[in-house]
Amino acid sequence: MMRSTRRAFLTGVGTIGAAAALPRRAFAADKLKVAIGQKGVWDSMITVFGVEQGTFKAENIDVDITWTRGGSETLQTVITKSCDFALTNGTTGVMAAFVKGAPVRIVGAEANGANDLFWYVKADSPIKSMADANGKTMGFSRPGSSSNTTAQAIADAAKVKPKIVPTGGMAETRTQVMSGQIDIGWSAPPGNLDLVQKGELRIIATGADAPELRQQTVRVNVVSAELLKENRKLVERFMRGYVKGLDWMYANLDKAIARYAVENKVDPKIAELAVHKFYMDKKAFAISPLLGLDRSMTEAVESKHLAKPLTEAQLKELIDIVYKPA
Repeated sequence: MMRSTRRAFLTGVGTIGAAAALPRRAFAADKLKVAIGQKGVWDSMITVFGVEQGTFKAENIDVDITWTRGGSETLQTVITKSCDFALTNGTTGVMAAFVKGAPVRIVGAEANGANDLFWYVKADSPIKSMADANGKTMGFSRPGSSSNTTAQAIADAAKVKPKIVPTGGMAETRTQVMSGQIDIGWSAPPGNLDLVQKGELRIIATGADAPELRQQTVRVNVVSAELLKENRKLVERFMRGYVKGLDWMYANLDKAIARYAVENKVDPKIAELAVHKFYMDKKAFAISPLLGLDRSMTEAVESKHLAKPLTEAQLKELIDIVYKPA
């Protein structure tokens, strides 16, 4: 080998060796925009805990959270492409949007049953129970939301016919109840539990009063159909981080409750009451399987959200569980 050629070869080897010795640069994290309904509700914090405890970071994902007031407002963020994921959507609302051409896909259940939702009246209201609700105004958040489905199911179980009306978020609903604009308001813990304890409000019904809902997925997590098609692995990684966030919550319940109290600016005892009374069943938030789809479609047809039930082909297209925990 000629001297100059040999020198060049050795120089090249040295360069390669030096490069190999340098620390490997990490790939930039994938950024995802995620819309979540009803800030501060226990299960709406699953993603928050995932972010704070690094379960998404472990999947090399940077999550940017946008909060909504629930219902169609959450789903619209994906339909308009302002967010990649929409979490805590009412199942029937998603079905209705899908059949109208919305580019969305369900990638997991968010909540099975609705034991966490409750309905209340002012302390001095003549309404003592749902038996007195005939003809009264009964609130829910947004059309197609889980509170919409649950309000109707509770009324059906009590065999009464209140006037079920959208009242927006929990704070807006409370204002309407206190001012006498509506008779019965809706809420989710820890919202308004302080007023219940003070005797200013009375709970007259909860989602548990409609037992058939226990075997029904009332809320689902949704992703952009475009993102799912283009980067299925990224969607799978997000859902794995989400499940790990849920696992952390229930493995570290005291810490999770303390953080929940801070998020909602409530006394830790109120936060503890809320979780222990309404949220101790972790299985209620399992992402698969989806339960009671036939019932959800029947309800959607009855409420005129759907003209007819989805076909098997439509359900197969709409529901794509990309990640199933072992």
